[in-house]
Amino acid sequence: MCSLRFFFAAGALVALAGCHTDATSGTGGQGGTSATGGSGSGQGGSSGHGGSSGATGQGGSTGSGGATSTGGHGGSAATDAATDGASSGMTPVQQHGQLKVVGTQLQDQSGNPVQLKGVSSQWLNLESKTFPESKPAIQYARDHWKLSVIRAAMGVDTSGGYLGTNATNANMAGMLAKVTTIVQNAIDLGIYVIVDWHTSDAVKTNGTTQATQASAFFTMMATMYGSTPNIIYEDYNEPTGVTWAQITPYHQAVVAAIRAVDPDNLIVLGTPTWSQDVDLAAAAPIAGTNLLYTLHFYACTHGQALINKANTAIAMGLPLFVTEFGATPADGGVTKSGDNYVCEPETNVWFAWMAQNNISGASWKLDQCTDSSCILTADAPVDGPWTDNYLTQDTGGTPVDGGEKGGGHGQFIVNWMRE
Repeated sequence: MCSLRFFFAAGALVALAGCHTDATSGTGGQGGTSATGGSGSGQGGSSGHGGSSGATGQGGSTGSGGATSTGGHGGSAATDAATDGASSGMTPVQQHGQLKVVGTQLQDQSGNPVQLKGVSSQWLNLESKTFPESKPAIQYARDHWKLSVIRAAMGVDTSGGYLGTNATNANMAGMLAKVTTIVQNAIDLGIYVIVDWHTSDAVKTNGTTQATQASAFFTMMATMYGSTPNIIYEDYNEPTGVTWAQITPYHQAVVAAIRAVDPDNLIVLGTPTWSQDVDLAAAAPIAGTNLLYTLHFYACTHGQALINKANTAIAMGLPLFVTEFGATPADGGVTKSGDNYVCEPETNVWFAWMAQNNISGASWKLDQCTDSSCILTADAPVDGPWTDNYLTQDTGGTPVDGGEKGGGHGQFIVNWMRE
């Protein structure tokens, strides 16, 4: 684990740490502080509300975690851990090592194509319980879900977030404790980890930005973990209301800060309109190496029109990473909004496209709640094991146009990871 010493520099809380950085197994504590917020997904936690309707479903391959559902990936729950996709052998990082970007492709240290599959945390300031901070539970997900990447979605300019909305509700130390626990556990377990500056407002239309604070934070992360191949930096979750030209100087500043410490680990850059306008980024990409660009989709809302934009970006040479997605509407399937749906056929179209283009993804969100994007059921134990009976299901939902209402996409997502 890491021993942290805090001080302020460049307007941000900075820590120096002594960490062991190359272990692939271990028994370190779970750490982290309890969540201060509720269990609902935040507005910025999902993609924008625009976009075209979902594409027509085209089925898919049989999921390995149970009986085949109508969408092709889901299925009924299995309760026997021996039958739920258990894997053995090398960890993902032992298998792939240092990742790199070649053209539009993510490759491992041997030049082989890599598609990472995993999950994102809830906003860490809003999580219902410390699921992503649990080392034994994440180890189970690695071994039985075939999870290869986890995303630490650190709330920034929100109550209880890293910067907060003001000085009184900022929680730098608490957020940093959660992030460092997740990262160190990932290093110990040999999986990749995305550190996400989870905001939609790092750049504002009035010209103010969070470049100074984000650069200081990612410099700290690079200093602590840049010598490991595990870490992936995501510097801006979902830009909204600003153009690519306005976002570009922010990205350039944060990339320069990271590269001053860490010359080669992946950096994923947010794109305009809730990280959907990847074609605009492709027209003027950021200079640098091992850079990818963020694409987010929620399959009940975003269909062929967004796939077309992504295809345009790829054709222009832009490498993509889906750091957040859901088999749900764009708000994450919030029950109180009446749209807690799961759309398997539409998501299978996206999964087929991701596989065809070797694009990695992390599903929203590793939490328990009534949103259809929550992966875990209400009785899932914090420290696991997360056998299939603790995954949300949509098979008992009410059929609606485009999907099922009720339940959640947990089993469906885990079956995709196991493919």
